[in-house]
Amino acid sequence: MKRKLLVLGVMISCLLGLTACGQEVKYNSVEGSRYQADIFNVENIRSYASNIEDRCFESWYLQGITPANFEESLYFELGPNYGDEYYDVMFKGYDSWCKAVEDLGYNSLETLRDDISVTDTQFYINSDGVLVAQNEITGTKHTANMEIYLTNSGQPTDLGVTVNKSTAEKLGNAGLNTLLGMGMAFAILIIISLIISLFPLLIGGGKKKKESDKEITQKSMDNVTSQIAEQEELTSDAELVAVIAAAIAAYEGSGGTDGFVVRSIRKRNTKWKNN
Repeated sequence: MKRKLLVLGVMISCLLGLTACGQEVKYNSVEGSRYQADIFNVENIRSYASNIEDRCFESWYLQGITPANFEESLYFELGPNYGDEYYDVMFKGYDSWCKAVEDLGYNSLETLRDDISVTDTQFYINSDGVLVAQNEITGTKHTANMEIYLTNSGQPTDLGVTVNKSTAEKLGNAGLNTLLGMGMAFAILIIISLIISLFPLLIGGGKKKKESDKEITQKSMDNVTSQIAEQEELTSDAELVAVIAAAIAAYEGSGGTDGFVVRSIRKRNTKWKNN
């Protein structure tokens, strides 16, 4: 019985947990939070977001301020007056806005303020009790979501802009990124293979070149030929020695060649004279 009650209790706990997870987010309401409802409403938050997008981001963009020169252009204006945390948040937000502005689209710099604007706003309190404002920015090509995290004193703690793209565009970008990644990988592999192929030239330049099979065969044939020629020469010399020794023995009238030894044979340039 106790075991059944334990199982039943676990099941009820799981159902309650799923119910809590399935609670819907209440949009455009700060009820039960530390935020004041008369201050944090749709109108005020949209006005705040429009002020950031129009008077800050677009104004800086038209002045030629970029994320690269943001610090030297605006730090002494934002940092000392609003604090380093506010400066960091605005820099992050402006950097993401600059990356999204071309995808948002606008006709010209003269019409930028009219072509890009905040058109819709909704907010909610997240699980950490922080107000998150989602503001839709509309351009001539796409829309984007400018998300702002606000404290109950109205200070932004995080800010970012993300372009809303269609599924086809996302798949196209993913495919392009894949091709670029694979192309870069293959290019690196080709470069590595070329470097490896150059190692024998760079490192082994002083080593003796390895003989080919054809060269080894030719050397063997030449060696055998020379040995045969030497053998033939030795045979010819032996026969010549025997003939000369026999001639000397006959000249001296001896019956054999035991009394002398022919040690060498030299050719003389003088001619024989007849007595």
